[in-house]
Amino acid sequence: MALIAERDRATIAQMFDENLVGPVKLVYFTIPKSLLYVPGRATCETCDDVQHLLEEVVGFSDKLTLEVHNLESEREEAQRYRVDRVPALIVEGSTEGAVRFYGAPAGYEFPTLLQDIQDASKGRTALSEATREAIGAIADPIHLQVFVTPT
Repeated sequence: MALIAERDRATIAQMFDENLVGPVKLVYFTIPKSLLYVPGRATCETCDDVQHLLEEVVGFSDKLTLEVHNLESEREEAQRYRVDRVPALIVEGSTEGAVRFYGAPAGYEFPTLLQDIQDASKGRTALSEATREAIGAIADPIHLQVFVTPT
């Protein structure tokens, strides 16, 4: 069953067709559901749904790819991407840097994911030149996190 409504599917496909320039890789870390409950073993209630959503999204354009990793069995990959919890999604374009999502990119976060994919594909964002200069003037490395909670 599709998670994205048919009318939205057509809109997203057209948006990607018009705006994607270069390739974008979505790197997804998950812990697949187990048929066996093991006390103390990490679980992820939303991981399968998020993976299904991402599979639908990459189906809208041949410029998108999805790489799926198991956090528990692929520790080296997780360390390489500095991922320590799931669900985790990294959006990578051809330029330096990436966007990282933890949790399900659903609700109000879904349009943000779509915009991030487009920005990664173009290798730039819509930030003004003044904002770019202000950010460029920051000498020390910074770690920026944005937390969103549904209300």
